Amino acid sequence: MDAESVPNGLPGGDLPSPRVVDPRRAVRAGARCLAGDTPVLLADGRTRPLSELSVGEEVFGTREGRFAVTRVRAHWKTTRPAYRLVLGDGTQVVASGDHRFLTDEGWRHLAPGRCEGAESRPHLVKGARLVGTGRFAAPPAHLPDYRRGYLWGAVRGGPPCDPEVLARVRDFAGGRAGGWGRGWVPRDGELPEPAAEPGEEWSKGFLAGLFDARGSSTGGELVMSSSDGAVFDAAVRALLRLEVPHVVEVRGVRVVGGLAARLRFLHLIGPVLPRGNAVEGMAVPVTSRLEVVSVESLGAARTLHDITTGTGDFVANGLVSHNCSAAPA
Repeated sequence: MDAESVPNGLPGGDLPSPRVVDPRRAVRAGARCLAGDTPVLLADGRTRPLSELSVGEEVFGTREGRFAVTRVRAHWKTTRPAYRLVLGDGTQVVASGDHRFLTDEGWRHLAPGRCEGAESRPHLVKGARLVGTGRFAAPPAHLPDYRRGYLWGAVRGGPPCDPEVLARVRDFAGGRAGGWGRGWVPRDGELPEPAAEPGEEWSKGFLAGLFDARGSSTGGELVMSSSDGAVFDAAVRALLRLEVPHVVEVRGVRVVGGLAARLRFLHLIGPVLPRGNAVEGMAVPVTSRLEVVSVESLGAARTLHDITTGTGDFVANGLVSHNCSAAPA
């Protein structure tokens, strides 16, 4: 990746302290914004809609072509004409026309326009290739099947020891119809056996429970292990059902397919334990899957949001997105 493609190529690193931006001044300074429901990659590996972020929260930006943790320094919203960007893998974002995304040839505005010097600004065209992982998977809803699957994975695959995992097990066990009562940790023999062909929600919950109890994310590798043959077989079936690429190893399974596949797995199953170490320090992917298919005007102004971070960028629905250029008030 060339020098232009490095979002934080200049010295300085994170800004020294949080700043508050006056939305009116942000508009005058040329705020570049995204739809509020755009998922942003948090430092713990989870996602949160852009509109729900707060100053001081840690998110992922990039530094020298690799994912790096940074803090939100400012956050605001404004109303501007909106455009929809569609990429080859199905990734979509809604943003203002002057918002910038990182491509394999450097930063590009979403739509044509003029710079301050009355020159045409560089913008995205069909076939341009953005960098990143591509669209994030939606997190699971904690429906009854998910809860039952989580209990089976965490208790039968465990037992669970981490306080956060135990808290979820107690919560899910207490919510079971005719169950053990809130605060109770069920024993292995008290768990109902899964159906012969478990559904997607059970599979997501089971993998989340197993990963919380017996999973690891060392060096970016996501591995689940178990000496219990039934648990091992259930893990393989669940990964196949959710179309998660993996390899079977001795007493364990490993998620493969690069950072995009690992993030999809984590977001799809929603474990309770943070796994930001599966992302931090990883190289920002460059792939032909993120070629621009279309940029279209939505024909109306929308309420849009943006943030400033210490690295000068953040990860919006799997794409490296530039900060708003608004001067702090």
